[in-house]
Amino acid sequence: MNKHLVAILLFCCLGNLHAQDTTLQSIGGLLDSYFLAAETMDSTMRFEAFQLLFTESGTVNSVVMNSDGSNRVKQGNWKSYIEKSGSYYNRFTPNFVEDSREMEYYLEIASVHCIVTQYSAQKTSGKKFKERYWMQFDLIYLTNRWYIDNVLWVNEIQGIPIENALLTDTLLYSPD
Repeated sequence: MNKHLVAILLFCCLGNLHAQDTTLQSIGGLLDSYFLAAETMDSTMRFEAFQLLFTESGTVNSVVMNSDGSNRVKQGNWKSYIEKSGSYYNRFTPNFVEDSREMEYYLEIASVHCIVTQYSAQKTSGKKFKERYWMQFDLIYLTNRWYIDNVLWVNEIQGIPIENALLTDTLLYSPD
């Protein structure tokens, strides 16, 4: 999709979010807005979008699994995520597709689990990459709309299909 068209659509959506929070009054609207913001190449626009979507102290955490079973855990608030992810956005153009969603909620709190496929194109070579994630969003309903308080994701590794993450009582790893 044309970069200018995406920027215009995001600007319109963010302007609409800011003017009236009806999009953020539904969990689906909040998550759709998150994925749109995460695809935004401009760091200033991504910051402004995350500022609307997250609580002030909201966090972004990731677990990057390696094929040898080791992992890297990255934790921080959404502001540091925007700062630290800049090099990724300088090298790649991401696109997120939500494959499935499961929600649990009670009154003003919700936990949402998603299976997401991320398609990335390397800017210099045009080479395309595909990665799947299990994402968990912790949400809170404040002042007549939903906010993200925490988002956590882990990437799929060969031999352990990510679909199993959403099965009830699935135990994929047992600590010693």
